[in-house]
Parts: sequence; C-alpha cells; structure tokens
Amino acid sequence: MRKLPPLNAIRAFEAVARRLSFAEAAEELSVTATAISHQIRHLEAYLGFQVVERRPRQIALTPAGQELFPKLQSAFDILGEAFAMLDKDVEQSLVRVTTTYAFAERWLVPRLPDFFDKHGEIRVEVETSDNLLDLRADRLDLTIRYGPQSSATEDAEVLFSDRYVPVSLADRPETGLQDDRLLGFRWRNPDMGGPTWEEWFKEAGEPFPSGRITRFSDECAAFNALDQGLGLLLSSSALVDQGLQSGRYRQIPGPELRGFVYYLVLNPLSRNKHGVKVFADWVRRAATHQ
Repeated sequence: MRKLPPLNAIRAFEAVARRLSFAEAAEELSVTATAISHQIRHLEAYLGFQVVERRPRQIALTPAGQELFPKLQSAFDILGEAFAMLDKDVEQSLVRVTTTYAFAERWLVPRLPDFFDKHGEIRVEVETSDNLLDLRADRLDLTIRYGPQSSATEDAEVLFSDRYVPVSLADRPETGLQDDRLLGFRWRNPDMGGPTWEEWFKEAGEPFPSGRITRFSDECAAFNALDQGLGLLLSSSALVDQGLQSGRYRQIPGPELRGFVYYLVLNPLSRNKHGVKVFADWVRRAATHQ
C-alpha cells in the first residue's frame, strides 16, 4: 500500500507551486488563503522538511519544493488525462481555445467557417484574453500566443512569424505620410518592445510626425479606428493579410519591421482528445498559408 501525504495538502502545494501565490491557489481551489497555508504546513510537517519559502511580499519554492513540483505536476497531468477520457460524448468533441482579442477577431474568426465546413461535429469555445492564462487551471485545451520566440516554452510549437506594415483603408485619399493621421496602441507587455511608428519613420529615413499620432489603449480599438478611416495603422501582417487580399486595405510603401512569432501550446491534460487534435491540425494547415 502506497504511503502518501493527505491529498488535500498535495493538491494545495501543486497549486501554490504553479502559481507562486497563496491567494491565487486559494481562488483556484475555492478555499481561503489561510486554508492553503495550513495545508502547506501540514504537508511540511508530514515530510519533515520545508517546501515553500515564505518571504515578505512573495513566496518561492525551496530546493526540495523545486524537485518535488515537476514530478507532482506530471502525476496530476496523468490523473487529469485519465478522467478527461471518461466523457467521450461531450468532452471529446469540445475544444476550448484561448488567444488574444485581436488575433481572434482578425485571424481566427474569419477562418472558422472553413473549420466548421470541414468538421461540423466539433464544438469550439473561444476565450479571448490578452493575459497569459493557465491552461490547466482554466480548463482550456489550447492557446495561440504571440511574442518573441525566446519566450516560448519547450511545449510551444511555432506557427509563423510576422512583420509590421503600415496600412490604410483602400478608398481613403492619399495625403502623404507627413500629413496623414497615424494610429497606434499601447502594448500590453511593454517589455516586449514591439514595433512602433517611431521605428518605422526612422527606417524610412523621414522625420516622425509625433503630433499626428492618435494612440489607443488596445489593438482592437486601433483596428476599429482604421476601419472608420481615421488614419494609417502599423499592424501585424498576419492581422491585415485577408484585408489586403480582399482589397479592403492597401499597404503603404516603405519599410517592413520585424515582428514576433505566433505559437501553439496544447494542454497536456487534453491534447489527446479527438476535437483538440482535429482543431490543432487545422490551425497548423491554416498557418502554412500565412
């Protein structure tokens, strides 16, 4: 017979180790942070050594905790996959996808009719968020994320890279770059150092007309302004590709700035579900035409 610590204590430690927060672990498990702390101390008392280092404003795993966590997480993944396979009627045909607002609106949703034409038996739920969601905790099957290739984990599969190009509505009168209104948006992660109009004008060898830029708090709002004909937008080529092909947008001549990569990550708990495998294969094929 296996001798194991109390399962509630193990579960609490796995959540704390994954999130590095008592409060977030408590929210995930629907208990109080005090209860989580109590379970961690119960586990440490059982083991006879400390697994979590408590600091004034944060927590960290001790060397023993760091060694225990990946093994424990793998065990939970195996358990989760085993139970996920039990519901063959609903879960096998349901795919829960998460990606950013802009990618969902400008790349994924316009292509979904093709997916449903080919795989009408698969149900898809799309969770849009510019935050990095936890696939395991939020019960999501896969995500399409964006960022520097160096930030991708070993589980990430690169789909394609992009570049940044200036575009306008095709029927908008051309007034010249120094006279046109420019549209911009704030990057959610300023540390990424995404392409900017300032960089584009520098590459073009022209002065940057800083007084003519209108900035928005998010990318979707900037796209809405583009669609209203308010100005030129420096955009990911992936998000304006269909608009350029259809003739809705036109690309402004000039330099193209290097962007980042879009990559696919599957939840290890559900990657073997029929619907997930079908959807992931479809995304890969769609990405080859980008």
